[in-house]
Amino acid sequence: DLWHRGFPELANLVMNRYLDEADDEDGFILLPFFMAVRAAVRAHVTATQIEEGGDMPGGLLAEARFYFELARTLLEERPPRLIAIGGLSGSGKTAVAEALAAHVGAPPGARIVESDRIRKALHGVPAETKLPDRAYRPDVSDRVYREMAWRADLILAEGGSVVADAVFDRPADRDRIEKAANGRDVAFAGFWLEADPLVLWQRVSERSGGPSDATVDILSRQLQRKATPSNWRKVDADRKLADIAAELRRFSERDTSKKERSSLHTAS
Repeated sequence: DLWHRGFPELANLVMNRYLDEADDEDGFILLPFFMAVRAAVRAHVTATQIEEGGDMPGGLLAEARFYFELARTLLEERPPRLIAIGGLSGSGKTAVAEALAAHVGAPPGARIVESDRIRKALHGVPAETKLPDRAYRPDVSDRVYREMAWRADLILAEGGSVVADAVFDRPADRDRIEKAANGRDVAFAGFWLEADPLVLWQRVSERSGGPSDATVDILSRQLQRKATPSNWRKVDADRKLADIAAELRRFSERDTSKKERSSLHTAS
C-alpha cells in the first residue's frame, strides 16, 4: 500500500524494521512476488467493483489499471547490488541509508544491514538500549563487522540487494564488506560521508534516541584516527539529505551499469 501510494522510503523502512524485529532474513527475496500478488488481487477486486456497481467518476478503472501495471513492474528482474555507506559518527550514515535503500534493487528496496542494530541484537537488547563501553571493544566490533558481511553475503546469494551502514573506519572492515560483493560477482559501491568536525560534533551532541550510542568522546577518538578511505567515493555530507541520496543513487547506478557491461563482455 505504501509503495502504491508513492511512499517507497516508508515501505522500505517498514520492511527493514519488521525483519530487524523478526531477526529472520528468510523470505526477503520473495517480497517483490508477494507484493505483485497483492497488487493483482487489488486490481481484480477493483475491477469487480466496476462490474457490479459501475464506475461513476471514472476513478476505479484507472485504479484497477494502475494496480495491474504495478503488479507487472514488481515482477521485473533487478540486478542485486551492495552499497556500503561509511563515515564518522554524526555524518548521517543511517539517514542516508534509509533514504537510499528504497531505490536499490527490487521493491521494496534493499535490506539495510546496520552495525548499531546488529551490535544491540548480538547483546540481546532492543536497538534503543544503551550498551556499556565493553560492548565496543575491538574484539566485539570485529564480531559485529563479520556478522554484517555474513548477512550481506546471505542476501546477495539469494539475489537481494544490501545497503551496509557502519563507520567502516578500519581497512579490514571495508575489505570484508567488499569481498561479500566480489565473492558473489555483484556490483559494489563504497561511499565515505565527510563533514566538517564542528558539524559532526553538533549532530552527535544534539542526537537523542535511536540505536547509536556515539558520544562526542567517541567522535573525538574517531577524528584522531584520521580515517580517509582512498578507494571509496568521498561525499560531502554537510548538505540536504535528498541531495546526498541522489548523488549516491547516481554513482551506484553507474557502477552497476559498468558491472553489467563487464559481465556481458566476459560472457561474449
